[in-house]
Amino acid sequence: MGPTVVLSVINDLHSDQRVHRTATLWAERGYRVVLVGRTYPNPAPLDRSYETHRMSCRVNRGPLFYVEFQVRLWFALKRLQPDVYLANDLDTLAPNALWAMRRAKPLVYDSHEYFLGAPELEARPIVQCLWRLVERYGIPRTDFRVTVNQSIADQYAREYGGTWDVVRNVPLAADLPWGTDGERPDAEEHKRAMRESLGLPLDQTIWILQGAGINVDRGAEELVEAAAQCPEVELLVVGSGDAIPQLQQHAAAQGWSNVHFVGRVPREQLQRYTQAADLGFSLDKPKSQNYRWSLPNKLFDYLQAGIPVVASDLIEVARVVRDSGAGIVLDQLSPAAISNAARALMQPTAYAAATRAARQAAHHYHWGHEGQVWHRLIDRLEGRATHHIWSMDRLEPPRYGGTLEVLGHVRAVASTGQQVVVHAFTRYALGSDAPFAEVHTNVLQRTRFPRSLRPWIVQSRQTRIARHQAAIQRGTVTYHGLHCSGLSTDGTLRLHNPESAYYASLAHQASGLKKGYYVAETWALRLWERHVAAAWSGPVSAITPLDADAWNALSPRSSAVWVPPHHPFTQSVPVDAASTPLVLAVGKFSVEENAAAIKGLLAANPPIAPLCFAGHNAPSGTPHYIDRPTDTELDQLYADAQVVVVHAEHSLGIKFKLIQALLQGRHIVAHVKAVEGLGLEGRVQTYTTWPEAYALIRKAQEEHWTPECAVRAREVAARFVVPHSN
Repeated sequence: MGPTVVLSVINDLHSDQRVHRTATLWAERGYRVVLVGRTYPNPAPLDRSYETHRMSCRVNRGPLFYVEFQVRLWFALKRLQPDVYLANDLDTLAPNALWAMRRAKPLVYDSHEYFLGAPELEARPIVQCLWRLVERYGIPRTDFRVTVNQSIADQYAREYGGTWDVVRNVPLAADLPWGTDGERPDAEEHKRAMRESLGLPLDQTIWILQGAGINVDRGAEELVEAAAQCPEVELLVVGSGDAIPQLQQHAAAQGWSNVHFVGRVPREQLQRYTQAADLGFSLDKPKSQNYRWSLPNKLFDYLQAGIPVVASDLIEVARVVRDSGAGIVLDQLSPAAISNAARALMQPTAYAAATRAARQAAHHYHWGHEGQVWHRLIDRLEGRATHHIWSMDRLEPPRYGGTLEVLGHVRAVASTGQQVVVHAFTRYALGSDAPFAEVHTNVLQRTRFPRSLRPWIVQSRQTRIARHQAAIQRGTVTYHGLHCSGLSTDGTLRLHNPESAYYASLAHQASGLKKGYYVAETWALRLWERHVAAAWSGPVSAITPLDADAWNALSPRSSAVWVPPHHPFTQSVPVDAASTPLVLAVGKFSVEENAAAIKGLLAANPPIAPLCFAGHNAPSGTPHYIDRPTDTELDQLYADAQVVVVHAEHSLGIKFKLIQALLQGRHIVAHVKAVEGLGLEGRVQTYTTWPEAYALIRKAQEEHWTPECAVRAREVAARFVVPHSN
């Protein structure tokens, strides 16, 4: 028997088809599957191909029910001891997170909706607040995250960072009676046979609204009114919900004989009713955040039946209908708008095109395709063709320094076809309005306060959650910089520079309390470098030969080899002269060497002009400053600049702003330490004092940039062009 995965769900095990499909897929991958849930409301026995564990709660609604369920689930997970925990929705997440962290096992979270956007929670702020606390505890502790559509995935990424896989609630793959072109010669005969078997009229247009949640304010009221305005139509309402009793009474009182309430039927019967219809309706209203982002099962059932759809303008529903061309999206939800849209869609030419589009879409929106997302997730969990890359900081813009090396490495690995997971740290909120989306990401919160004498750059990233992530990952692993070296001694350690020497140079440039911090960090890093060198069992690589030599001087367990930078820049040295003598300085200006560049350049007398600083964290009031430029904007600044200034008062590693200047800039003026040992004589003009820098900058501003200059610059830059990082 293979490893065990336990799927937890709070609702009745009979009705949740999404969970059943997921459990079946894990079983097909060789896992022993145990589904844990409740007996309420349907205590009938289950006939499943996997194990089920059903719990009976003494209380079945209200706050006490949720408390009791959490306790019962906690004890069930304690007894089962799975290899993988899979929590379905927020109301099962906390016990799973507790046990997964405690036992160092992977935790998968499948959110079937935007839980806090449910209407019953939006109207109860105190209850919503309590669930938000559960969410803030549980989601950062998940290792793999899944949800039902892209809108919800984007919202969770904005709140919690990281990648959310999207697995839509689509039907199982069916033996469709038409090809991928959507043509079916016997369509009319089949529909006629369905209607005869169900006792439906043969010569009228049949509309269908189906679902298990036909509730108040979800469009059923307007649809019934619209059907009453169309005597040529028979409306079938198939399913259940709290809107049904009132609608039945209203239709009977009005004498609307063309509206039929079928009630809840087995799924096979539901499919027959849908296949007998001409049009399907999905008319949910944006009454809550959850409804606005909903993507109901009935939409895909209509496509599987090959019938066009009239839909309300909800984001995800509208996207499917418009992208597929399988129907009409309403601008407004009213009886008149519904009847007008339905009649327009029933015109022969429009109906033929929409029917063909619905049948074609059915070949795409089914579990055979959607289930592949789960297979790729399980591959990552098992480490199949998967590369974990640990970054000292998140890769969201603006990118600088070591994150550029990480970005280049990510793109290099992704180009080989492997799945890449980037584990990145942040001091601020986990979420972002512009999350890195090229590969899977996992954003981790840094520790806020020191707890030991280890270097702060190490211990701030050595959190319990980060250690858990490192313990459960499988596949190839690379840790970038000493920043992440406290998480494991396996995998590849990628050295960006000797950190203790780097912090010593920062201490030389700083003053006051900050200088004291850099001195203390330098001392701690020297001890840590010796410790890691003695303990690291995996491969070690460095971005320059000098960095490799510095590591090897520590007599390490694993010697370092030189592997050139995986930078993400492409070579685009300008051929033409700059339109202005612009002087550009780039960087994270809270770092002393970059702050010194601002201070030094602004101290020139007469002033250097035109001048531009581009980056982030510059002191308030810095003139000529562009804050947080995008990658495209930064590329344009290099293309416009006549001179690029690179200031760094140490000869450690290679500055990535120097690489970008070599690949995309014209004249370069740099501190002598920034280019020491790199063999850039003739391409870079160097200074040791700011008066020397001013003279070189003014001279470069006056020098004409020619195609011949560009050719020589490209010859030097060719050493820094890494083909797989383009």
